[in-house]
Amino acid sequence: MARNRVIYQSEALYAGPTDTTSANDGCRVDHPSTAIKQIQRVQSANYSFTIDRQDVNQFGELAAIDRVILSAPTVALDFSYLVANMINEQNLGFKVSSGTWVSSISGILNKSADEKCYFIRTVAEGSDALTVDKDAAGQGVIGVGNGYITSYTTEGSVGNFPTASLNVEALNMRVYTSSAISGQAIPAVDPETGSADTTHQFHLPIAVSSTAGTDTTSVLRPGDITFGLNYYDTNGALVSWDGQAGADLSESKIQSYNISFDLGRTPLEKLGSKFAFAREIDFPVTITMSIEANVGDLKEGNLTAMVTEDRNYDLTVYLKKPGTGATVYNAVYHIKRAKLDSQELSSAIGDNKSVTWNFSAQVGGPNQDDIGFFMSGVV
Repeated sequence: MARNRVIYQSEALYAGPTDTTSANDGCRVDHPSTAIKQIQRVQSANYSFTIDRQDVNQFGELAAIDRVILSAPTVALDFSYLVANMINEQNLGFKVSSGTWVSSISGILNKSADEKCYFIRTVAEGSDALTVDKDAAGQGVIGVGNGYITSYTTEGSVGNFPTASLNVEALNMRVYTSSAISGQAIPAVDPETGSADTTHQFHLPIAVSSTAGTDTTSVLRPGDITFGLNYYDTNGALVSWDGQAGADLSESKIQSYNISFDLGRTPLEKLGSKFAFAREIDFPVTITMSIEANVGDLKEGNLTAMVTEDRNYDLTVYLKKPGTGATVYNAVYHIKRAKLDSQELSSAIGDNKSVTWNFSAQVGGPNQDDIGFFMSGVV
């Protein structure tokens, strides 16, 4: 029976593979069910494609004699999810550090976890995606091939669950409607020829409620978020930061944070290739963090002194596992050697006086552990 509608109940989002046997294969490998990973606690998923055409005109005719596709179509995918741990980040190709700090995008930089395929599975109307066999009748899959992450944002605020959002740019989209979804060709294309990959297959695992091992945390909460905001003194030692020439951080009530970075991509093309044969990251990659707070007291200081000192900051956001001790964290975001770009104070009738601090840092290489953006937590 045909569906009347599709709602979130019937859908599940996957990414795969998380790693490959060849760094140059990326998405274009076989996708066994053990390699494809479900993205947990998804709140939204949007996908689209755009086809650009070039008009061919000539003297003597008002309308174009043809409208030719001169560049490869652009496929866009964006999705968001609630933060419960760091399993999604690991499955999406980010490096989640354990013990030793390693750049969160090291796998993307060295191409071991850059190119991926994404799958949005839809089961029959009225059924939970978690309870339906992977090859049951009445389902379909939208596949996005040759996908590259172009931005990542994580944020939290008073009264809301912490969330993460990603944008992906890809080369191809394919729709599968057969009941036997598993075992069909992956949605990737060969960038050289633009032809669909007919060699490699994918097998979607059955959707589950949680894939973070023994961790059963449903979601992290704003009341369990703490901050480590420090700067490096003239001796290189970390010192707690309480504001400077403006709002006193120790007396301010933090309301929200936002951490984000863009991975802008330049398509590399050549004659004889229908698609870009590579999509390389534009450097430098800048990580930004903003913190908004309600102002309590003011901090004495001078902007001239801030410019003279020009401090480096070490910024950490800790998301504690609910109901545990102060040092049990499911997710930690860490920015090293950041700079303070601005401090914005705002006041209006009916509102609390607020302050926003904006910081930025640049990503370091895969072997640099003293600058850039790092993640750690439960995987």
